[in-house]
Amino acid sequence: MTKMNIGTWIALIGAGLGMAIGIAAVIVSSEGSGIFIAAIMLTVMGGMFLLFYKIFLGPMLNNSRLQKTGYPGQARILEVRDTGVTINNSPQIKLVVEIKNSLGQKYNTTIKTLVSRINPFAYQPGMEVPVKIDPKNEKNVVLDLGNTQQTAASSSNNQPNEALLKSELEQLQTEHDPIRMSGRPARAIIKKYTWLGAYVNGNNPFVELELEVLPDSSPAFSGKTKGVIAEASVSKFQPGCEIFVKYDYYDNSKVVIDHS
Repeated sequence: MTKMNIGTWIALIGAGLGMAIGIAAVIVSSEGSGIFIAAIMLTVMGGMFLLFYKIFLGPMLNNSRLQKTGYPGQARILEVRDTGVTINNSPQIKLVVEIKNSLGQKYNTTIKTLVSRINPFAYQPGMEVPVKIDPKNEKNVVLDLGNTQQTAASSSNNQPNEALLKSELEQLQTEHDPIRMSGRPARAIIKKYTWLGAYVNGNNPFVELELEVLPDSSPAFSGKTKGVIAEASVSKFQPGCEIFVKYDYYDNSKVVIDHS
């Protein structure tokens, strides 16, 4: 999330003064209709300001406050969602996170933050991230900007043991190849995407997908599968996306991603 700076405050003050001068000019230059036109302008600009405050200024002020007054905590990312909002060419995402409070109780909340357009998948399900928690409202949480970069660097250096990862991938390939050859094809809706803490052959994440499988000629069923997703295709494997899979007709617990 962008921090407040002097330039931002100058821009906001300038915009407010400009609006006031514009309304005053309308009242002075127009005769009987001046107040009516000024009221319309004030209503429209007020609505725009409220929208701006809700999307941009409010979260910015909240983030700046909690960086100073919030108490530190740790959060595990459960889901990553696109909000459809872009600010300064940086997409805004919503993180659904699980937090453990000082009493050891776990609860879920959400965090909105901006990510670089050149690295939109910086946050993935399963990651642990540092946060700042509002002492007066534990649901009000922001990312701890002072520790986020350090955590990201350490998490990239703490991948699972390479030999164990290689062994697991080989075992998965042995189990999945027969299903890809003879399994029944179906569409599937992704219900949950979980990064398993490792990248393969570069930045291709090793993930687990929880699915609702939709065969053409039999009832839908739930399933899970693991696999390596190409970095460029991560956006196509988020919750709600539809993918193609193959499954074992005699054992629906065996589902694989159909890469063909």
